[in-house]
Amino acid sequence: MKRVLVVDDDLDILELVQMALSMNGYTVQTVSKWESMDDTIHSFRPQLVLLDVSLGTADGRDLCRKIKASPETSSIAVVLFSANIEMQKSVGECKANSFLPKPFDLQRLVKTIRDAMPE
Repeated sequence: MKRVLVVDDDLDILELVQMALSMNGYTVQTVSKWESMDDTIHSFRPQLVLLDVSLGTADGRDLCRKIKASPETSSIAVVLFSANIEMQKSVGECKANSFLPKPFDLQRLVKTIRDAMPE
């Protein structure tokens, strides 16, 4: 089964995304505190991380760079998501696989995850 880690400090979004992806056949783990992301990546071993750009004291783009820079995690697909559409310009510079603007509909969420998910 395909594993997705969702990192967002908004608990409502975590619940909604977990429900939508689970209903579409994904195993989903959620993290509301970015500080837990590394440990969760190593224990859960996701194929894709759906990562909010604005995480309070952290920038999801920096976390994405860290994921992509490590030989252990560089093959994990990263989809950034944000309410700030301007953040889409950052996808290439932090090596994210895709960007999903908030708000999003659930069909677009699932399609974005499916398209970015490694085989």
